[in-house]
Amino acid sequence: MQYIVLDLEWNQALSGKPYRRDDLTLAGEIIQIGAVLLGEDLSVIDTLRLRVAPKYYKKMHWSVKKLTGISTQSLSEGLSFPDAFEQLSAFCGEDYAFLTWGPDDLPMLRSNLSLHRIQYTEPIPWFDLQKIYAKIVHGEKRQYSLSDALAHFSITDTFPPHDALNDALNTAKLCPHLSLESSIENYDNLFVTYELPQTDGGEVLHYDTYDALVQDNKIPACTCPQCEKPLTFGKWVRRSPRRRLSLAKCSCGGQYLLKIRWMEDETTGVHAIRSLLPATEAQIAAYTRALKNRHRSRKSGAKSRNTTV
Repeated sequence: MQYIVLDLEWNQALSGKPYRRDDLTLAGEIIQIGAVLLGEDLSVIDTLRLRVAPKYYKKMHWSVKKLTGISTQSLSEGLSFPDAFEQLSAFCGEDYAFLTWGPDDLPMLRSNLSLHRIQYTEPIPWFDLQKIYAKIVHGEKRQYSLSDALAHFSITDTFPPHDALNDALNTAKLCPHLSLESSIENYDNLFVTYELPQTDGGEVLHYDTYDALVQDNKIPACTCPQCEKPLTFGKWVRRSPRRRLSLAKCSCGGQYLLKIRWMEDETTGVHAIRSLLPATEAQIAAYTRALKNRHRSRKSGAKSRNTTV
């Protein structure tokens, strides 16, 4: 299977009242298509940049113009959408999957296909790299910007953003850092959180104070979801003011992240939620870096306390 990194730019209705036909509401009309073909080693093999002339939203929305720099005058110079999609299909070949940054590009593509009554027989295979990045690097579901992810991996040789091909090329630079093959192979399971064994307080734990939470040795009392043997845990690292995580290992070779987050209430005390999820290579690397930074910051703090001014 070939991987195609896809990015789209689209225009919006100036009036705020989108075009409607039958059961279709046109949220946006595609005006740029950028695609990058990746090789087996995830290097860039080929690129495609297409400008598309809109059929309904022919005047640039001010916010889209500000982001992309595309003027109303240049909109008519593009291909018709059916011709552009034909070129994109030829570029992709027969056995491919789209990789996008975020959840919006493929629904937009499908709505434009419906707009022009273009039939396609197979579901378009698609994987959201933004979702993969958030989960395997940060262990959470929030949305990170493309620039945030590039900065995280210290990728600086990037292209100017808000151009479809440039954004696709920038996204392609992330692929070698995302354990792509295993992430896609386990895509459906990547976002599954294992249920933890019950403790006295259940999965949601209740404490009178934060100190009581920290001292509770039942929090890491988890067994491996695969072989049910007890897991061993590393040191806790801080990911936010009210969230900690630890790397858990099993003798069978399984590795997991144990996460705990909590809320404090003056009346009812501390309420903590813990969860366990499979650890990817990227998450393990991020945990290791966090441990080193933790050690470095503590060492630096100790030196500053011992310095006489």
